[in-house]
Amino acid sequence: MGKQYRDEIAMVCHDMMKAAHSVGGVTNAEMREFEEDCFIEDPKSVCEIEKSPEMAHVTA
Repeated sequence: MGKQYRDEIAMVCHDMMKAAHSVGGVTNAEMREFEEDCFIEDPKSVCEIEKSPEMAHVTA
């Protein structure tokens, strides 16, 4: 699966930035920085759920 945009606004802005980049209006460094903010992280690396320890029997 490819990269996912944060939202529709990010997708539209990214298209505009790609156009500006293609004519030299945006540097490679600026484009990389913009793309870091434009796409969401891989869900696997964002948050891993810790497994809770097994419950032990309690006697009174």
